[in-house]
Amino acid sequence: MNRTFVIGADCSSNFGMRELLDHATGYAGRDKKLQAPLKSLLASPRPGIDAKLTPDLVQSCRIGGSQTDDASSETRWVGPMHGDQASSIAQNIRARLTWAGFVLGMLAVLLVGFRNLFDWERELADIPALPLATGMVVAGVWFLWLIWPIRSGVRLPDAAETSILRRVVVMGLLLRVLMLWSVPALEDDFHRYLWDGAVVANGFNPYGVVPAAATEEGVTGVISELAEQAGSVHDRINHPHLRTIYPPVAELAFAIAYLAEPWSLLAWRLVCLTCEASTLWLLLTLLKEMGRSPLLVMIYWLNPLVIKELMNSAHMEAILVPLVLATVLLTVRGHLIAAAGALGLAAGAKVWPLMLAPLVLRPLISQPVRLAAAVCVLAVVSVLCATPPWLAGFDDTSGFVAYATIWKSNSALFPVLEKLSGSIVSAVGLDAAYAGRLARLAVAAALSTITAAMIIRPISGTEDLIRRVTLLVGALVLLAPAQFPWYLVWVQPFLVLRPVLGLLAATALMPVYYASFYFRAHDNYYIFSDWIVWAIWIPIWLLLLREAWYRRSLSRT
Repeated sequence: MNRTFVIGADCSSNFGMRELLDHATGYAGRDKKLQAPLKSLLASPRPGIDAKLTPDLVQSCRIGGSQTDDASSETRWVGPMHGDQASSIAQNIRARLTWAGFVLGMLAVLLVGFRNLFDWERELADIPALPLATGMVVAGVWFLWLIWPIRSGVRLPDAAETSILRRVVVMGLLLRVLMLWSVPALEDDFHRYLWDGAVVANGFNPYGVVPAAATEEGVTGVISELAEQAGSVHDRINHPHLRTIYPPVAELAFAIAYLAEPWSLLAWRLVCLTCEASTLWLLLTLLKEMGRSPLLVMIYWLNPLVIKELMNSAHMEAILVPLVLATVLLTVRGHLIAAAGALGLAAGAKVWPLMLAPLVLRPLISQPVRLAAAVCVLAVVSVLCATPPWLAGFDDTSGFVAYATIWKSNSALFPVLEKLSGSIVSAVGLDAAYAGRLARLAVAAALSTITAAMIIRPISGTEDLIRRVTLLVGALVLLAPAQFPWYLVWVQPFLVLRPVLGLLAATALMPVYYASFYFRAHDNYYIFSDWIVWAIWIPIWLLLLREAWYRRSLSRT
């Protein structure tokens, strides 16, 4: 295949060094014609962040032999397009937005209009789990069709990008606002959020309160009164025998919703909507820092899975995402001590962002004073967040202990690891209960190895940082024992900055999870857990392997 690497003639935008290197290694190999302009870029004041291409620096580089009209030739644009080609692409994107807006809007209206079908009072067998799963899969397919023209980050003239971006922002906002009046479909986590918010707002340590104990005979006081006030909210808390699993920053957000309006799902959703607006701004800012098309933001902002999980189901990942993105943005801008503080807050919303600490601190390895300061900031924030759970203790009623030792769902890979671990445990004569622990240790070891590999070499720029973060968070999502659809939200923001087809395809595949409720209601859950779950993960893994092989083969040419 003949490939042409083209830098648009009007390159007024900034392009990160890593983005150029990605294109260079993928499409140029060791072509010396491309090395000179790349070396010139390396001499810029902030290499990898705002190195600017100018028309006199490089117009285009022809790769892989002479130019031909062969159908197998491929052209990759990095600069903004102009003329008829730009107009055609802009028109195509607008048409797709119209159709996708209609389909996603209709599905959202149906979810709101038929919200009574998901009412808590209905028997699980009477809730339309299969239609929900089907509708979400259809929405995911339309989403993939929508983003296909922009997935490579093609640049259009500023006027066209601004016009399309306005439509994207308005469409995503309307879809989220519609969800304010929906009933959470096959989801009940928000009951715990509302309860925890009340406990915190009334001055109690939520890590010391077991919800089920609040209504036991002989229990009196404020906690008992809160349980009475909560009514159905308290009655519907999942795993009521366990203390909360959510870290203090998340608990603070729950308390804010309670103070706005006690026991109100709408108040909590408005908190989530505010955080989603922050996420939108952070993504657009990061795209600008990287010199990428702002239209890529639709990968997150119009993602039906994100909208369903964060606004309909009202999962607390809405709090987490902007904190993680703020950490990345501060890292990109070189404010690494502040980034360490933001990372501590992100870990205070959900523990896993601590995995990113080595990447945040890696640029300071040659600056011991600043490194020590950043480590101290991260340690102080982390200790402050860890203190309330630590004071409450970790016993059999601890949500943290339960999650770390027994939680698993919707994974195809982890049960295989458990079976392999079971064989090892049996061979050495240990109790079968150790099989799960060994499998979790294997996952932890794999993630630790990936993290270590990510910090061996210095980070060469913004694109390289985003690549490593995407790989690390993606690995966490793929290897976790519990793989709920809302966990996919962890990696979605980074797919805006670095689209990965296998993970993007998960938007259309992960909603199959909701079909599990149908099989559970009919006492044949094994059909889902033993068979259907593979239909979710095999395509994702195959697409990821294909992309990895493709990138590897290009790097060898």
